[in-house]
Amino acid sequence: MLKLLLADMSPEITDALEKTLGSEFEMIVCHDGETALEQLHCFRPDVLILNLVLPFKDGLTILQETAYKPRVILAMTAHLPEYAQRRALELGIQYVLFMPTVETVRLRVMDLIAETDHQEDHRIAVHLHTLGFRSNLDGYRQLCAGIPIFAANPGMLLSKELYPAIGEIFTLSDWRTVEHSIRKAITDAWSRRDVIVWEKYFPGIHIAPSNKVFISRLAEIIKPL
Repeated sequence: MLKLLLADMSPEITDALEKTLGSEFEMIVCHDGETALEQLHCFRPDVLILNLVLPFKDGLTILQETAYKPRVILAMTAHLPEYAQRRALELGIQYVLFMPTVETVRLRVMDLIAETDHQEDHRIAVHLHTLGFRSNLDGYRQLCAGIPIFAANPGMLLSKELYPAIGEIFTLSDWRTVEHSIRKAITDAWSRRDVIVWEKYFPGIHIAPSNKVFISRLAEIIKPL
C-alpha cells in the first residue's frame, strides 16, 4: 500500500480527505509545516498532499528544506502568484489545485500516480530540478539514467562500469564524454545554487561535490529503505 502524507491546517479538510483516501493509502495527517517536514523525513511518503499555507512553515519552504521528494506532490491553495508558480514547479510540485473539492483531490492524485508509474527517472528529475540543474544539459539526462543504475549497484566503479553503461544508453563510445558532461552539469548547478537547498543534500560541503560524491548521495536518497 502506498504511503500518503496530508498537510493542511483545516481539520474539516483533513477529516474529509482521510475518510475518502484512508482505504487506499497508509496515511499520516498533520496540521502545520514543522510537523509536515518532520514526517517527510521519517514517514517517507509516496504521495504528498500539501496546502501551501501552513503554520510555522509554508509549503514551498518545506519542499525547499527537504532532500526527500515523494513520487507525487499535489499542492492546494486559494491563490498562487506567477513567480510562486514557477518556484513550485522547480521544487517538484506536479499539480496545483485551487479551492479543490475532496473528489478532485482524489482524482488528481490517482492520475498523477498513474503517470509516474511510467516515469522511472521521475524521482531523480525532481531532485535535480530542486538542486537547480538545467534539463537541457547532457549531464542532466545522463544523471537521470545513471543514478538508478548506481543505486542498484553501489559498489560499481564510475570510469570502468557506470560511465560506459551510461554511454551505451546514449550511444557514446568514450566514457570520458559522460564524465565531462556530468561534471559540467554539477558545476553549473553549483554556481547558481540555493545554499539552503544544497546544504540539505550535502551538509558541510563548501565546494562543488565530485561526480562520485554527487551520484552516491542521490543514489542513497532514492534507494528504498
